[in-house]
Amino acid sequence: MSPRRAWAEPEPEQEKASKPGRCPLCRAQLYGWLTLSTARGATVGMPIPDGAPETIVDRCEDCGLALPRGRGIDLEAELAAISTPEASGALAIQTPNRASWQASIGLEGWAAIREAPGSFLLTPRSLALLTRECGRTLGSISYPRTRAAQRRMWQTLVNGLTFHPNFAREARAGRITPATSGRLRFYTDWIATVLATPFIVVFSAPLELLASFVRRGGEIRAEASLADPARIGGRESDQPVR
Repeated sequence: MSPRRAWAEPEPEQEKASKPGRCPLCRAQLYGWLTLSTARGATVGMPIPDGAPETIVDRCEDCGLALPRGRGIDLEAELAAISTPEASGALAIQTPNRASWQASIGLEGWAAIREAPGSFLLTPRSLALLTRECGRTLGSISYPRTRAAQRRMWQTLVNGLTFHPNFAREARAGRITPATSGRLRFYTDWIATVLATPFIVVFSAPLELLASFVRRGGEIRAEASLADPARIGGRESDQPVR
């Protein structure tokens, strides 16, 4: 997978001034979904001050794609960000699932928002459209029971108790410290995370396992092969993908 800039980092002022456009995958109208604070301090459950850095997130109600407003779109780069080339020429794809239960539960607190490798937050349907636009055919989609999906479900639920999104991960990486966030909020989040984790895991682990079983797991995996040019022209991949 290609390294990408942090998903929730703000773009220039065009982002605030622009309006929702058309979905780059299915051409349907986009609608505003979330406004995320991109400040390094405590942000969960707090109003965004005027002039503070923010990212406006739009979503497509047809294919389910979500993406930051006002950014340039490079479909090939988005596919490269979530895929690894194989010797056969196919691409092994791995990406968070915006149609998952954890995404529906978390909304702006969904842990994967700030961990997404590209600018797109994809559903199975929008992933099929993305691969088609890039001249590939998507194979069967799976929802594996991975540690990453389990961790994101756990972190999404913990985000409901902390001031900072993804506190454990950000604190471990040194991006959140008592100096940058304030000692009281930092240690409050640290205590909440430590004390709540045993209870949340009891709930989050079976919940994510059940979500994967009913095809609403937090992670999508698939393989995309080079498409037959005749099929691309005919748009035979327009059928919904589950």
